[in-house]
Amino acid sequence: MNPTYYEVTVEGSHDLLKGFIIGYLEGREISGETFFGDDYELDEENPLELLFRMMGHREESTTVIVEAELRSLLREALQRRRDTLPLKVVSVREVMGASFGFSVKTYSRDIGRSLRDLFSAPPEGVAVDPPFAPEEKIDPDGKGVEAYAPLHEYEMRWKGRVSGPIREVFALYHKVGRFEVVKLGDLHLDYGERIL
Repeated sequence: MNPTYYEVTVEGSHDLLKGFIIGYLEGREISGETFFGDDYELDEENPLELLFRMMGHREESTTVIVEAELRSLLREALQRRRDTLPLKVVSVREVMGASFGFSVKTYSRDIGRSLRDLFSAPPEGVAVDPPFAPEEKIDPDGKGVEAYAPLHEYEMRWKGRVSGPIREVFALYHKVGRFEVVKLGDLHLDYGERIL
């Protein structure tokens, strides 16, 4: 069974929050998964938010995804340090799952094979839609032609969407993102109950 996760949004310095959380968990020898929003592009500001923050009207905010057991510990720890640390929890929401879209275009059989391995057997609970069935073209006349020429011996194209439990989707997002030939869409969270 997958653990329950929560999105905790905290106003204040991102670096201060990240250091505080890592230090808190290490100091108490607490193991548990923590995902920082900037590692998964969850902290994107729109231009208006950026302008307000630059004018001093709004604090920087950071999104952290934590397991249920860590949510309460984190809130309590930040509450105890509210007079010495300029960090404030502004929202807490249950996260039910995650998803992202992607597109692939490669001229390399090896990369195509690696992507086939990743998408053909996704982690348990993860859905790839549509199921892996890329458009592949093989043109023997392209053999030996330079990499940037318009003619290629092999070409693979495909696009789809991945969805499922947050830990598994985040792991696949990182693995797939290492391939330059994959264009990742935004990572979206599916929310449950709002706690704060």
